[in-house]
Amino acid sequence: MPEVFVARQPIFDRTQHVAGYELLFRGGEATTALVVDSEGATASVVLNAFTEIGLERLVGAKPAWVNVSREFVLGGLARTMPPAAVGLEILEDELLDERFVHALIELKRQGYRLALDDFEYSVSAERLLSLVDVVKLDLIALGREGMIREVARLKPYGMTLLAEKVESHEEHAFCAELGCDLFQGFFFCRPELLHNRGIVANRASMLQIVAALQDPTVQLAQLERMIGRDVGLSFRLLRYINSAFFGLRFEISSIGQALALLGVENLRRWATLTVLASIDGKPPELTVTALVRARFCEQAGELLPGPRPGELFTLGLFSVIDALMDAPIDEVVGMIPFPPDMRDALTERKGEKGALLDCVTSLEAGDFDRAQRLVRGAGDLYVEALLWADEAAGALFEQPAAAAA
Repeated sequence: MPEVFVARQPIFDRTQHVAGYELLFRGGEATTALVVDSEGATASVVLNAFTEIGLERLVGAKPAWVNVSREFVLGGLARTMPPAAVGLEILEDELLDERFVHALIELKRQGYRLALDDFEYSVSAERLLSLVDVVKLDLIALGREGMIREVARLKPYGMTLLAEKVESHEEHAFCAELGCDLFQGFFFCRPELLHNRGIVANRASMLQIVAALQDPTVQLAQLERMIGRDVGLSFRLLRYINSAFFGLRFEISSIGQALALLGVENLRRWATLTVLASIDGKPPELTVTALVRARFCEQAGELLPGPRPGELFTLGLFSVIDALMDAPIDEVVGMIPFPPDMRDALTERKGEKGALLDCVTSLEAGDFDRAQRLVRGAGDLYVEALLWADEAAGALFEQPAAAAA
């Protein structure tokens, strides 16, 4: 079976919690082979991904949204996906004749949620506005004036409005004020550029670590796994171990090294203080993104001659540190004595490590051609990282028993 590329892009509600995921698919052979039956190829990729990976593993309990074409709908292939779990996105420029509209009405009757993608008002598209549940508005394509115009036209219909290609917190605030309830884009991975704000560390994960530290039999390897799941804790730990207090003559750039030098007693004090100083305020999906990148870099870098896996995990984890700190990445990375190649990769995407970050961010954006050029087997590695990160985040965000007691 050829490599299957799957990208998962989160859809956020007004509180920046994930309301669903858009899934993007493509078979790895699509760039080199002439696919005669494009609809059959698309169906094969989608169904293989659902069958081989499992929809519940890709999106959990959240709804999945999948782009479908006119031929995909008319051929009955859309009905192979469960209506309780999958919404269908229809491109606005499809031929909206009576046959297609009737097929959409039938899908709606069967319980499917429908979305109209890349919407811009036209007479032909108007006939779908009473049928669809969600209309997606492309902020980059429409611009702010176009967004204002389209939202005003759509409000009387009462459907949910989704702003896509939202790339900054300022744009998110604009679209929310305009009346959009759902948002898609990489704004959550961008800093708000508010200086002098300490990094937000996840309280639940730190409580888990404090609880584990009370166990006299706890092993440093266990602690390394737990701390490695949280970029906030990792950042604070590396800052601490490299501070003037320790007076080390060499730089520590991995969690394992830091824990070995600290020991359990020092770590217990550090973790307790961090719990007291911690604050919340970032969407959990940002931590999931950090974990996906960390795992991907760790796995994809196995063939590189120099870096250790722990260092590459840290690389991916810290690629969102600017968003967590709400400060420019070069400013934040400058606070940690990373090796030059790590610093260059994080700030400028230079070198082999920078290529790993370029690859995983290309996958996130659905740019599968670029990802495939950068890392062989990138699609399979990304899916593995995605599933691993979801599992790790599930344990990370659930309330620990020690905290509930």
